[in-house]
Amino acid sequence: MIQMSYTKRALLVMAAVGLMSFTGCKIKTQTGSDQVAAGAPVAVQAAAAVAPAAVDPAKPIYLQIDALPVRGAADAKVTIVEFSDYECPFCSRVEPTMDELLKAYPNDVRVAFVNHPLGFHKNAMPAAKAAVAAFKQGKFWEMHAALFSNQKNLNEAFFTEQAKKLGLDMARFTADMNSPETANYIEKGMKDAGPMGISGTPSLLINGKLVVGALPLDAFKKEVDAELARANEVAKAKNLSGAALYEELVKTAPKPPADDEEEAPVGRVMVEIGQAPVWGNVDAPVTIVEFTDFECPFCSRGNTTLHAIMEKNPETVRVVFKHYPLPFHKNAKLAHQAAEAAKIQGKFWEMYNKIFDNQKAMGRDDLIGYAKELGLDEAKFVADLDSDAVKKAVEDAMKEGEKAGVRGTPNFFINGTLLSGAQPEAAFQAAIDKELALTKDAKYAGLKGNDLYEKVIKDDAKPAPAPLVVDIVGAPSRGAADAPVTIVQFSEFQCPFCSRVEPTIDQLLTDYDGKIKVVFKQMPLAFHDKAQKAAEASLFAHENGKFWEMHAKMFANQSALGIEDLKKYATEVGLDAAALEKALNENKYAEAVKKDVAAAGAVGISGTPSFVINGKLLIGAQPIDAFKKEIDAALEAAK
Repeated sequence: MIQMSYTKRALLVMAAVGLMSFTGCKIKTQTGSDQVAAGAPVAVQAAAAVAPAAVDPAKPIYLQIDALPVRGAADAKVTIVEFSDYECPFCSRVEPTMDELLKAYPNDVRVAFVNHPLGFHKNAMPAAKAAVAAFKQGKFWEMHAALFSNQKNLNEAFFTEQAKKLGLDMARFTADMNSPETANYIEKGMKDAGPMGISGTPSLLINGKLVVGALPLDAFKKEVDAELARANEVAKAKNLSGAALYEELVKTAPKPPADDEEEAPVGRVMVEIGQAPVWGNVDAPVTIVEFTDFECPFCSRGNTTLHAIMEKNPETVRVVFKHYPLPFHKNAKLAHQAAEAAKIQGKFWEMYNKIFDNQKAMGRDDLIGYAKELGLDEAKFVADLDSDAVKKAVEDAMKEGEKAGVRGTPNFFINGTLLSGAQPEAAFQAAIDKELALTKDAKYAGLKGNDLYEKVIKDDAKPAPAPLVVDIVGAPSRGAADAPVTIVQFSEFQCPFCSRVEPTIDQLLTDYDGKIKVVFKQMPLAFHDKAQKAAEASLFAHENGKFWEMHAKMFANQSALGIEDLKKYATEVGLDAAALEKALNENKYAEAVKKDVAAAGAVGISGTPSFVINGKLLIGAQPIDAFKKEIDAALEAAK
């Protein structure tokens, strides 16, 4: 397994938040038939044509920026092209950051927008069409702002209401929303994203350099400052400006490191085969363990690639299937139970293909229908579908995935080495060829199948990750002081996802009474303008014995966290409002907040909410079951 460079790591880590609970909405990396290395230069320029079918990572890809909505200085030296989705909460989070960048660099930054609605956001495509229809009447940015400010109500009635407020020609607006031209315009933007290595949102190209996720303002400023300095050097050295300067900046953008420049390999991951379904030659020298989700469109693409790989490597490759239904795919878990129930009757792979061939029809009746088509005993199938044994088989596979570091789908372990995402066939074949060459070594002579698989991984096993350590001395905490499990919560009071996770934490403290302790650490994000002072106010309350009371007040009133609001809440919980105001004006707790933020960075945390559970990182406002899995594992280990 290769330790990726920073940019490549970012592409892999930001998953289906699931992993849709991180800094962006994303399903693992590459989605097209060809790919550009993460961070490779990508140009957006008025001159050009549709991206080529085959991509050379050393050459820029040109889009038509004159066909995109653009704000900022027309001759700016730094161009940010934003691929975004109106239903993605992380895209909403990045918008204030773009606003701040345009304010901070009024003459040097421009932002262009590309619609990239994701398939699992049902309202994203209609919202994109509404934005394009408004764009055709010169009101894109006004509609854009309205859509992001109303993400939970993206429906036709809202689009119509906003169009009327903006004074648009309603007949034209409705026609444009539903026109083939609008659909094609959006589709082109989505197609352009694939060859650039963009598979999730928000993704941004800064003078052609790919930056993924709703990063803090300071992170974007760092990128902009670097590009501005480079632009000034290039402009002076080559006497360029405007479009010519931009094209040159993209062509000369820093390239990602070559594979031999990456950090040293850190080893392979052992995933036990056990009783998992196996496709192909059981004695094959190369084993691909597939963690997938039947409802994930990228997993479907991965399945197509696997079929091609198996046709080319019938004797040398076998595929081992592992269940990994993601929680935000409502039909996925039952579909995985159906596959497991079909396995009992010897028809796993047939059901596997049926489900992937019919991803839009995965309800209970559909699954039972597929069982009939495959000639299964219907009564037994239905009984097995909901049986504890089948549910346990799916859940056990998911636990194996979590143990192996899987956080999204699809993930493939090729003889224990991770290949993440719906990668092109060439990427799979290259990894397979490498393994075939390795297994010809004399030390593997006479070994095949499981024995060879286990030996290869054992020879280069990945070391267990060291637990994360966070200093919690003096931090606010609740729960049993001597609890065997400590949850360190990095959070902030203006973040909607932090608010969303609070009821989960309350429930966990009830369900694990005496067994867990929750410690609160401050992590105000730069793009939340009230978060810093709210954090300081909470520490004032902590010093005066009222942290959790103030904590509850602020989370209950996230839209009102100004200084006067904080003083009001202080009074309501029995604190001295004047003393609070004085402490805030003097920045009395600013350094303490800064130390908490530094502690987060030291363990690799860059967003909220994030949790360290007995040394193990859990990111995002996850469902309560995700927390319980980690807590149960920690309790078991503590024994």
